[in-house]
Amino acid sequence: MGVIGVGTGRTSHGTDPAVGAAAGPGAVAGCPSCGVQPQPGYNFCEACGYELRNAPPPPVAERAPRRGEFATATCRSCRTSSIGADGWCESCGRAYNPRDSVVTDLRIAAGMSDRGLRHRRNEDAMAVEVVQSPHGGPSVVAVVCDGVSSSPRPDDASGTGARAAGAALVAALRGGAGPEAATRAAAAAAASAVARLAGPGDVDGNAPACTYVSAVVTQETVTIGWVGDSRAYWLSVDDHPVGDQDSTVPAHGGTSRPAPEPDHEPVRIALPETPPPAAFPEAVGADSTIRLPTPSALLTEDDSWAARMVACGQLTEAQAYADSRAHAIVSWLGADAGEVRARVMTLRPNTPGAVLLCSDGLWNYVQAAQTLSAFALPYGLAQPMRAARALTDYALQSGGADNITVVLVPFPPAAHAGPEPKE
Repeated sequence: MGVIGVGTGRTSHGTDPAVGAAAGPGAVAGCPSCGVQPQPGYNFCEACGYELRNAPPPPVAERAPRRGEFATATCRSCRTSSIGADGWCESCGRAYNPRDSVVTDLRIAAGMSDRGLRHRRNEDAMAVEVVQSPHGGPSVVAVVCDGVSSSPRPDDASGTGARAAGAALVAALRGGAGPEAATRAAAAAAASAVARLAGPGDVDGNAPACTYVSAVVTQETVTIGWVGDSRAYWLSVDDHPVGDQDSTVPAHGGTSRPAPEPDHEPVRIALPETPPPAAFPEAVGADSTIRLPTPSALLTEDDSWAARMVACGQLTEAQAYADSRAHAIVSWLGADAGEVRARVMTLRPNTPGAVLLCSDGLWNYVQAAQTLSAFALPYGLAQPMRAARALTDYALQSGGADNITVVLVPFPPAAHAGPEPKE
């Protein structure tokens, strides 16, 4: 997630005389995070929000490679398959980072997380697990976290949040908790784990931070929890995407027409206290069990400045999204986030379909639920990995401006998908 801090002790366009002098008007070095050439003297990258005064992430492998591990690995920097036995690309000399492209295929569900084409590292993370029930069939838990690029160690924040939430969901469900209780416990565990990453002075300044979205998919219900602007969608096999308002129409073959990249990167911003908006229209509460009234739908509401202004009635949708603060996130996980309260909802789908969790690296290019459903289903019900990879590839082909994470969970979870993965 390319974000810059506003209203939390960070500025997007301010300059530091020392930095400006050091950089000089002829500086040519690109942003350490996304590679885009920054404006001379700027403290933050205008493309991704990375704080240019931070030391660039060291190009080292995360762990020692195992023999033969990189035989089929592809370097995400130069797109070659020449990773040496030592974990370094023999073409461009960059260290191979296993997080650059992560695949989780459990057959019953699947996910893919990719660094994208502009960022130097993958600051997204995911967790996908199967929980067996002796009577009700398998359930699937999934988590996606998107690191805040302008915070220190956003990759640590997202990885820590996803791992903590995934473990908490599994433990709570095995302990007999219901999906909503498990979801709340997992969000609290993730918030606590990410907050503990803060170093001295980070709480009042710029602490490691990430967004959060989770799903608990049982044989009868889908329970979603979220903080920030990572999204959850319900995709139905009964979709008829006539009159879809999304400007992107993915295609299984041939040429697709990508939606334009957003004019503004999201930012973190502190808002004055306002009544919390409803996550859904009048008939649907933010913490209720519903029977989905439409075939496919966006299940989450972005914790963003624009969404909050529209929900509070202060601006029209057109006015809010024309503002430079439109994509500012107003809730996140981190030591500087204040009290974190995840929003939780449960639905009972009345048709087969799939739950899609994704970071903004995907939905920046395609947002309409019906479009996503037409792209991923029906083949994604039997081959969720194929659908997750196709959506990721589409985001890459459309520009890959951000990290991309996609998790697809068919509903209801297939009882024949195999045993629960060993811990």
